Amino acid sequence: MKILYIDNKQYLHNSDSHIDFISSLEKNKFFKVIGYGDYLNKKLNASVRVKKNVEKQLDNIIKHHRPDAILTYNSGPNIIELYRWISEKLSKIDIPKFHIATDYLRDGFEENQASWFDDVGYEAVLFRHKVCLEYPLGVKKILLPLSIKASLYKQNAKRKVGAKNSLVGFLGSSTVAPDLYANRIAAMDKLRDNDLLSETKYLEGASRSQMMFGEHYVKFLTNNLFNLTCGGSCNYFVAKHIQIPAAYSMLICTDVPGLEDFPEDCYIKYDINNLEKLVEDVRFHISNKNITAEKIDILHKHVMKNHNHRVRGRQLKEIIEGCL
Repeated sequence: MKILYIDNKQYLHNSDSHIDFISSLEKNKFFKVIGYGDYLNKKLNASVRVKKNVEKQLDNIIKHHRPDAILTYNSGPNIIELYRWISEKLSKIDIPKFHIATDYLRDGFEENQASWFDDVGYEAVLFRHKVCLEYPLGVKKILLPLSIKASLYKQNAKRKVGAKNSLVGFLGSSTVAPDLYANRIAAMDKLRDNDLLSETKYLEGASRSQMMFGEHYVKFLTNNLFNLTCGGSCNYFVAKHIQIPAAYSMLICTDVPGLEDFPEDCYIKYDINNLEKLVEDVRFHISNKNITAEKIDILHKHVMKNHNHRVRGRQLKEIIEGCL
C-alpha cells in the first residue's frame, strides 16, 4: 500500500516520537511512503519539496505515485495553521485521508479545530491521547498512542540502578506556560528545595531549559534514578510517560488518562496538593533500590514491548486498511 505523507514542519526535539515514527513505517515494510514537504528528504526514501504552485504540484505527485491514502500529522496544537498552505487543495482530493493528532488539546478544546477535519474531508483522526476521544468530532475517532524508537533506548539506556544519580531529572520546558504546566512547576520547586532535582542548563534567551536530542536525550534520562513529567492542564499522556521507563528510569507523574494501562505501582504518582508525599516517595525509593529496580524493570519491559514503533505501525496499517 502506498501512502502520501504530507508534512511541512521541521522536527527538532522528540523527533524520534514524531517523524521517526513515520519513517519507520517503510523501514518495517508496512507501507511505501512518499513524502511531500521541505524537511522529509533525510527521513524518507522518496520525498518532494514544496514549490510555489502547490495545487498543480500535488496533482502531479498523485498522478505519478498513485497513493492509496493520504496521511497528515501534527505535533503542536494549531493544526489549521500547520496545514493552511494545502488544506483547501486537500479538501478537493478524493483519496481517503487520515490524520495523526498529537497535542490536539494542549490549549483546550476548540470547535474550529474539530470542524476542520470534517471540512477537509478526513476519513478518520488518530489521536495520540486518550482524553481526546471524549470530545466531539464529525469524523471517525481512533486511538493511536505515542511510541518510541526502541533501538535508540536499547543502545543508550543504563540498566544498573546503583550507577544512576539518586535524583529526579527534568528535561524540557520548565518556566514557560506557567498555567499549562502548573503541576510540573510545583513539583520541580518542591524537589529543588529538597535537593532532589537534576535539571538541564537554563537558556535565558529561550526562557526554557536546554533541549537535548537523540542519544543525548536518552542519556540524560537514564543517568537519573527518576525523571519527572506531567500532562499539563490539558491532562494527557505525553511522550515522556513512555520515554522515561524506556530509558530505565522511574517515572514520576500526575494522574492522567492512559496511565491506567501501565502495570500498577511501578511509578510514582503525585498529587500537587500533597507534595510532601512526593518527597517521601522519592526518598523511599532511593533508600530501597532493590524495590526500585524491580519496579523500573517491570515498566521498562512493558513499554519496550507495547509502545515501540513496529507495534504502533502495525496498528496504523490495520486502521487504514479497515477504513478503505
